[in-house]
Amino acid sequence: MPSSSIGYWCSVVAHQYLAQLQHKLAKLDITSWYYVLLVIEDNAGPLSQQELADMLDLDKVAMTRALDHLEERGYVQRCACAGDRRKHLVKLTPKARPVVKAIRAAYEELNDEALAGVKKADRAAFLTHLMMMVRNLRTTDLSVTYTNKRIHA
Repeated sequence: MPSSSIGYWCSVVAHQYLAQLQHKLAKLDITSWYYVLLVIEDNAGPLSQQELADMLDLDKVAMTRALDHLEERGYVQRCACAGDRRKHLVKLTPKARPVVKAIRAAYEELNDEALAGVKKADRAAFLTHLMMMVRNLRTTDLSVTYTNKRIHA
């Protein structure tokens, strides 16, 4: 058992976490890209497709797939940017509002389940450390290659 492999344990947790998240959100007509909707809602103002991809650390192809999936189901709308014909702005549709609430509730419930027994201060520190790991590993060339193979929550 690879007890010292952070990657192994992160992979196990991610697999279990995403399976539970999909179970909690089984009533929705989407099975992935939940977090994309939350990031769009959290943004204050117009958000370009490229800005969204950068925020989510996704390449152009993955971002396009995600938005195609969400747009086909009526949750997002892409429109041309008045000042730049190459740029597409992304926004949530009215249909997405209740779905975003359900997604937020599912994440909150799942986080509580996953972190049961962990003190509130330790939870915040854990998230801070995970984000630090992402930043640290993003500085290597290998992180760019891996981005194309990520699990999409």
